[in-house]
Amino acid sequence: MGIVLSRNVSPQQKFDRNAELFRIADLSKVWIVTDVYEHEAQFIKPGMTAKAALFHQGKVFNARVTDVLPVFDPATRTLKVRLEADNPGYILRPEMFADVEFLIAFPSAVTVSADAVLDSGLRKTVFVDLGDGLFEPREVETGWRFGNRVEIMKGLRPGERIAMSSTFLIDSESRLELAAAGIVGTLSKDPVCGVDVSINKAMKYGRKSTYQGKTYYFSSDECKQKFDQNPHNYIKE
Repeated sequence: MGIVLSRNVSPQQKFDRNAELFRIADLSKVWIVTDVYEHEAQFIKPGMTAKAALFHQGKVFNARVTDVLPVFDPATRTLKVRLEADNPGYILRPEMFADVEFLIAFPSAVTVSADAVLDSGLRKTVFVDLGDGLFEPREVETGWRFGNRVEIMKGLRPGERIAMSSTFLIDSESRLELAAAGIVGTLSKDPVCGVDVSINKAMKYGRKSTYQGKTYYFSSDECKQKFDQNPHNYIKE
């Protein structure tokens, strides 16, 4: 059983051999072709489940990825992904638009908005909220990116508050001016976890220790306790 999609012949009309007279398709099962950004395509694999939605009709269809096509569009920076879906009631029709949502499971991780990461090309920085209008620049290491979320592999702890957009500090000169004005303050490296620490904030909360005549500053009470118990474990000779 099929549905006539197009007719290219009329009664009494002459036609050539191999001419297409009718185009007939079985629409009980359809293909859906969607565009996926290049940095997201690595997470899309054949066999994955997805949902295709026609929001103006309030309809959602279960779909399955059948192929990630090796066709790259340099203008939109996207790859084509083909899905297959059952089409009860023939609601999905050729040339219609649908919104596709892929169901992807990621391991537990610290993630931030991509806009919060300032990438200079040499280092990636986020700005940690110290309270009282103060922000501390913190170098981070990033992992996977999906949509507008970026994994932070090193440099942030769960629960820390950061600036949602780093565009207000766009270059090194701006950061130096803020430091000179006392907005950011002098930074030190926490010898336990390795993150940059505002000396002013560490002193405010008593997170400092002296060992062999040198003062060390810490980003948390936990790091200070670890250092105080075994300082020689964290000092590089």
